[in-house]
Amino acid sequence: MHHNVPTHLSNKLELNYKKRDAFLTDRANLKLLLPGIVFGFLLFLLGIYEWNNVFRGGTEIIPPSETVTYHSVFAVWFFDLCFAVVGIGMVVTNILLYIRYNKYKFIGKKVTIIKRPILRDKLILQEDLKNYTGVRFRVEFLQSGFLTQNRYIVELYHPNPEKIVPLYLSTSAKGVRKKWKDYARAFKLPAMIDTDSGLKKIEIKNLNKSVAQLYKMGLLKDEYDQYDPLPDTISFVRKKDKMVLKVRKILWDAYNLLAWLAIALIAAIVLMIAANPEVFKEVFSSTMYSMIIAGILIIVVALQILFRKEKLVIKKHKIVNTHKYMLFSTKHNEIMKKDIEAIEVTQNPSTGRCFVSIISEDNTITFGAKMSIKDLQWIKRFLIHEIIR
Repeated sequence: MHHNVPTHLSNKLELNYKKRDAFLTDRANLKLLLPGIVFGFLLFLLGIYEWNNVFRGGTEIIPPSETVTYHSVFAVWFFDLCFAVVGIGMVVTNILLYIRYNKYKFIGKKVTIIKRPILRDKLILQEDLKNYTGVRFRVEFLQSGFLTQNRYIVELYHPNPEKIVPLYLSTSAKGVRKKWKDYARAFKLPAMIDTDSGLKKIEIKNLNKSVAQLYKMGLLKDEYDQYDPLPDTISFVRKKDKMVLKVRKILWDAYNLLAWLAIALIAAIVLMIAANPEVFKEVFSSTMYSMIIAGILIIVVALQILFRKEKLVIKKHKIVNTHKYMLFSTKHNEIMKKDIEAIEVTQNPSTGRCFVSIISEDNTITFGAKMSIKDLQWIKRFLIHEIIR
């Protein structure tokens, strides 16, 4: 697999390269960071206010006239201080995320790159456009708490990852391949994509051809063998009007472990509040029961996401990607077979996760994240066979 990748900062970006002179700034979106800054600041103020009241004697957790039947393991001020520390941590983290940026300037045939990291000096690089070898398309998985989403990236490729330039970033698959083609034509460079066999180059003239057309032209082979054993991680069902490929079991990784730890922490807090209402009611007042309900809802939703399984439904004219949860299923994406222009085993280098990418001009389906490359290659061969036959 290819690991020559930079770290891009934003999730939505597009370079206007209709003119030879162009300018681009890659930094975190302030609108997405502001809620974290505001919430963190409010959490900090709440913690300081309650903490100050406790030490001034303005809040009595247990009235003196009542018999003391419970002694808290932690003093109430400790929880107030935790809120203040977490709040200021959120504020500082989000501000630092906005301060860092990468800037890219196209002037004639020169590219100037200005990088401002958080804890290092500003870095300025210059490069000739002629030293860029292609326009690369790749997909990354972004982890946001319990949720994951795809980030679709088109970038001007250079062997030195510090000199790679983002051209288009989006969390929507719509129209990404068309952007890839347009940039390849604008820079007069071959299209590139990371696959299980390395960095693959595609000539611009072949970018608009479907998988079926590439097969007829002899540019793509049908390597599927129906006698190959079915991977243990895949369940295959043939029905009257469709075939279904389903991930047989949930594959866990470090992100899942962190999610389980977060669930355990939330559950512990909910149980602590529910078991000791007389202590926490004075601290959280009327919001205590709302916090318990919110904690339970977060746990339920998180468990639904953690136990989600993927399915590919192969119909006569289209491929449908669905997500099966514990209590229900949803249709996540679909692509018509005639529109599929590529099926590749690709990788997110930042996590090491491999997956199958099913790509059309206007859409992309990703399937089988965290499965072994051998199993993903079987899926790739099977899908190509079903499309071209």
